[in-house]
Amino acid sequence: MKYTGNMRKITTSIIALFMTAALSSDGGASFSDAVQETVKELESLWGEGQCDTIVIRRKGHPLVSIACAGSYDKARRARFLDTLFRHDFRLKHESYKLRPQNGMYLYKTRHERNTVYFKLFVRNAQDLWPRNPVQGKQAAIYVQNVRSAADIVRWRTLGIPVTFGVTFGRSDTQEILSKVASYGDEVWLAIPLEDMNIDVADGSLLPIADALDAEKLGEYLKILDDDEGFHGISPLYCSRFCKNVPALRALFSALREKNQDKEIILLDTDPNEASSFYDTGRIMNFRTFRAMVSSEDKRPFCPAFTAFAQLNSASAARIMAVDAGDNAAFECLKKILRSPKADLEFVKVSQMSLANPFR
Repeated sequence: MKYTGNMRKITTSIIALFMTAALSSDGGASFSDAVQETVKELESLWGEGQCDTIVIRRKGHPLVSIACAGSYDKARRARFLDTLFRHDFRLKHESYKLRPQNGMYLYKTRHERNTVYFKLFVRNAQDLWPRNPVQGKQAAIYVQNVRSAADIVRWRTLGIPVTFGVTFGRSDTQEILSKVASYGDEVWLAIPLEDMNIDVADGSLLPIADALDAEKLGEYLKILDDDEGFHGISPLYCSRFCKNVPALRALFSALREKNQDKEIILLDTDPNEASSFYDTGRIMNFRTFRAMVSSEDKRPFCPAFTAFAQLNSASAARIMAVDAGDNAAFECLKKILRSPKADLEFVKVSQMSLANPFR
């Protein structure tokens, strides 16, 4: 949750009132000031507007509860503890409970004669210290080749997190992207790239030669100039293009610039084993995943996903890429969701744990 202007001032005043009440009997103004200053520095580890804090009493001792959006990796934990130490809070005990993208950390500290608890809630995390274990299985459904708003509505009726790859280069691409954003979903682009087997595609194929020509590539991506940004991309077709590293590097660099250097996640949906999409993305420091691509004729969704759901592994992850028009995949998911719940958590692609073994 982000606050600006007067709302931020009001929130800060409310926090100060809670602190005053919770700390009033534990050492006077100097102790209260130390806690407030510590909280300010702890919140700054995640940036403006990413944290909310409240102070109450727990078993007669102050409990500082901080909720932040973002990761809590080894480096951030070190800075968190360093902040406590610099303000003379001595660590007595640390405990934590983790879920795939959420964590709760409890720190029991001592400040002079006062016991103070710091409880940290972390949400929407990509990394959690010490690791981000998933109890059970984690799955992301990537619906690509979205051709209409009706596709979005239909797949959303499943009631699980779904990531939509909107086909790039159609006359209604902008309209569909706006519809995805209006639902609060992440904006992903499924880009048709030059393929040895396809001459005419749904959308506008980007040829290798145009990707290597800065002017032509800029024209192809012009639709993104007035956009608020996007979360990720995948290749809709790719066999020839995805073997050409210079073309991929040119495309990835241009997309990074169009997105104003905001994070872009790459999802390799090219089934060709010779594809360089994944490796090129990793070398260029993108967060990159591979998907298992299903198709009604070559690799049906249901047998592959059902086998994954029935794995007995303690933890495993899979991203399934499926065509928006694959009715058999849609019905299979409906059936799975109606059955007794397996140890399976559905997430969006951006929320996949980096520590999970992919199966």
